[in-house]
Amino acid sequence: MDEATEQPRTPGVKYRKVTRHREETTVIDGVPSTRNVAYDAWEPVPPREWDEMILRGATGVIVGVTGMAIVATTASLGGLLSAIVPDVVAYGAGGLFTAAWVTAMAFEWLDRIDPERGKAARIAGWCFLLLSMGAVFTYGFTLNQPWAGGFGACIDLLSKGLWALLIRHHAVPLDEGVAHWVTQQEQKLASRELLSGRLLRLNRRAAYQRAVGGVEYQAAGAILASAQTTSLPPAEQTPEPAPSAPVPPAAGEGGDEQKAPVPTVTEIDRQSIAAIVREVIAHNPKVSDAELVTAVKEAGHPDRPNLADTVRRTALRVDPSRKAS
Repeated sequence: MDEATEQPRTPGVKYRKVTRHREETTVIDGVPSTRNVAYDAWEPVPPREWDEMILRGATGVIVGVTGMAIVATTASLGGLLSAIVPDVVAYGAGGLFTAAWVTAMAFEWLDRIDPERGKAARIAGWCFLLLSMGAVFTYGFTLNQPWAGGFGACIDLLSKGLWALLIRHHAVPLDEGVAHWVTQQEQKLASRELLSGRLLRLNRRAAYQRAVGGVEYQAAGAILASAQTTSLPPAEQTPEPAPSAPVPPAAGEGGDEQKAPVPTVTEIDRQSIAAIVREVIAHNPKVSDAELVTAVKEAGHPDRPNLADTVRRTALRVDPSRKAS
């Protein structure tokens, strides 16, 4: 009796014989030798998932019906439109009618867990289907075959109806609390993605304007700041006294609630990099980039890693002939 026969099996469970391998070690004179040995074993066979098989078969039938609907509708509408446009354009446009309701149905599938959100795609799909069916029926009517046109139009209706049943089968009805939670999480992710993209574009535009704007950009910023200041109510335009050092509170006046000192606002008044470079080049057209960087630093601009590159590009805009030098 072999090992596979001796292996215990559970009654009522189907098994199949498989070949497996295991290592066996032989030791002679203290020297081991390991080899792989094949042996037979029984493994349980899972029962057939009839529901899954039926669902796969139904899905295959639906896909096939949809393919036939696309071909039939394209042929009918191509024949209808070929009287006024070339055949290539006519049959291409004929395929758009079926493609329209199929695309709407795809969005309905994506929103199957949220019926309210997928309502627009569902309504649009049925509207596109009616247009497609009407066009096919019209083609049969022009050929004096209204019955053929009517039955041909029903091909799209069959396909759409089968897809509606499939989507309804896969749709999972969610509790109101769970649906609200899912929607809220989607809103958070979507808002973060949208806001990060907008901020990225605004920061890029602001950095570009600061680099190439020159005197005009600085002047525009000053004008806007002045306009915002003058648009305040008169009560808010009264100048406030300059902040001074905080006075420690007297005894018994709530020394534990002492407020932090208000920092003094220092107004920065300096020329832009473009204005400095333009002025220095006007006095000395042969000035080097290093000398321009020194002049910018002396004018009050802080040193930063890309300051030399900014000065060089600004000098090229002011005097394009420096590129050749």
